[in-house]
Amino acid sequence: MLGVPDLDAFSALQLVGLVAFALSGAAVAVRAGMDWLGIVVLATVTSIGGGTIRDLLIGDGVGWVTEPWPIWGALATAVLVIAVAHWSPRHEPDSLRLVLVADAAGLAVFTVLGTTLALSAGLEREVAVMLGVVSGVGGGVIRDVLAGQRPLVLVGQVYALTAIAGATLFVALDAGDLDRDVARWSAVAVTFVLRVLAIRYDWTLPRPGDRRPA
Repeated sequence: MLGVPDLDAFSALQLVGLVAFALSGAAVAVRAGMDWLGIVVLATVTSIGGGTIRDLLIGDGVGWVTEPWPIWGALATAVLVIAVAHWSPRHEPDSLRLVLVADAAGLAVFTVLGTTLALSAGLEREVAVMLGVVSGVGGGVIRDVLAGQRPLVLVGQVYALTAIAGATLFVALDAGDLDRDVARWSAVAVTFVLRVLAIRYDWTLPRPGDRRPA
């Protein structure tokens, strides 16, 4: 495992992101009409997918292999979603708003976590930003592919840009000798707010052919 300072705060941040992404994965599985196993699989791969890719690129071992608590956290979240969907369907655990907000929270947290780990591994700041983005969007991409839908990051959504903004902000704050916990939570908050605003106001990136000359 990578040596990361302030393990307690870091673990708390990781748990928030884990539950958020597992919730979004499980909710997408419910929306896609998957069975209980499918819900568990999507919850798990969404919560650990981006981090797994990040850890493989850093080359210091995959975190959940040696410390499997993220797997158990994802499973517990999936079971909760299954229970709500089965016993209280009026709560709409698969509502689109819930999926998008949970995904926004996971994106924000895992982007900053990935950037933190990359910096702690001694990588350059530009590389840390890239790995933070991979960590933030990777699980969602895997989730969307398995659910048979186009990944949010590829369909014009202001999605990866919010991760880039959050990772860049964290790197800048960390370089300014700001307390690392303050820098983390500030970057998480900014990333989350930007993504929620993008959802609320339907911010999208331009596509070829959107504005054709007369």
